[in-house]
Amino acid sequence: APAHPIATSAARGPHGGTRGRAASVAARAANHNVLSVEVKDGAGGDDSDAIQGVERPVILGVTLPEDRQTQFLIMAAGALTCSLGFAALQESVFRIPGFTYPGFMTLVTSACYAACGFIEMGISTKGKFTRNGTWKNYWILSTMTFGGMFLTNFALKFLNYATRIVFKSAKVIPVMLFATIVNKKTYSPLEYFSAFTLVTGVALFTLGDAAGGSVNFNPIGVVLITLALCVDALTSNFEEKVFFRVGKPSSQAEVLGYASLLGCFWSLIQNISQGELGPALAHASEHSRVIPSICAFSVLGYVSVGFVLSLIKYFGATEAEIVKTLRKVLSIIISFALFPKPLNWQYVVGFAVVCASIYLTTKAKKIKREQKALAGGA
Repeated sequence: APAHPIATSAARGPHGGTRGRAASVAARAANHNVLSVEVKDGAGGDDSDAIQGVERPVILGVTLPEDRQTQFLIMAAGALTCSLGFAALQESVFRIPGFTYPGFMTLVTSACYAACGFIEMGISTKGKFTRNGTWKNYWILSTMTFGGMFLTNFALKFLNYATRIVFKSAKVIPVMLFATIVNKKTYSPLEYFSAFTLVTGVALFTLGDAAGGSVNFNPIGVVLITLALCVDALTSNFEEKVFFRVGKPSSQAEVLGYASLLGCFWSLIQNISQGELGPALAHASEHSRVIPSICAFSVLGYVSVGFVLSLIKYFGATEAEIVKTLRKVLSIIISFALFPKPLNWQYVVGFAVVCASIYLTTKAKKIKREQKALAGGA
């Protein structure tokens, strides 16, 4: 598993030492417990992968092992599990007769994210609601996030869903490019090759799910979804650089709370300007499970985003995008389990290519760690 820590994300004490700080993720709806990521001083010690000063996360009161690979696996598993539950519940809302209001869904989801973020901030800060990020940066982040969602949704008017997934699967590529430009990261040729291999595998796997249908490439839709990819990639790297790669980093709850709150403003403007708000409320009054269902999957989505932000904070935006890309493959596998369908060559080859990309990614990270160890001992 990747092991690319963000060493500068630890909060610094008055004498330059690293001190522990809370970085909360989400409120767990089932029992009202708080799923929090707390930071402890970097240990170093016997763990060859640990780096002095690197934060050690604590999830649900349990300190994660010092091994960086184990930390990555725990965060990745949490992100994948919650996001798959999110997708299943979200799909159930779209299956409600007459529901055609994605803008309204975005508005309610953003409101739930903001509520969860501020609730958790209140718990973790004991009602102080401390804010490390600036309003300017949060307005920029909310604008970028909304812009990516708007371009993606608008592109669906010109592209079918399968085509959209294929294009979104390629997001890891612009993320790596922007990480090189914005955050001055460097990647080996093998890392770039593994990323392209991953995109190829997911594209094949998704096209296998679309077999038998027509995949139409409208030039307007292609332009829109490409712009959406670039905005999303820039957003991930902006979060990493402005909120996490600083001397006094923001908590995940803070980023989600404030960005979602401001995102509600943009979403409300869209709903009103497009005349969607009134009909959506009328539909929700006729189908009482619409809003509760949206709120339910929003809680899972909040936890999932929290895990993704943890991945960005502790490992980097590229690793987070790889996890989110793998989620697409798992979504289709679950679809096979729930709704059996005949296999075709795209499924088989696509899955094999994805497995190969995972191996290449692991090998590339191992080589990079060994090179750093040799350089440090020289």
